[in-house]
Amino acid sequence: FLLTLPLQMLAYYVASFKNCDIDKPRNLAKSVTVE
Repeated sequence: FLLTLPLQMLAYYVASFKNCDIDKPRNLAKSVTVE
């Protein structure tokens, strides 16, 4: 659980760096299901 926030922040910055569409993540459903 402690790694959840750091991993989310890392993914956010990586997506921002790659100019990805952060508002429409392709794996959102999978992530929500895992939680």
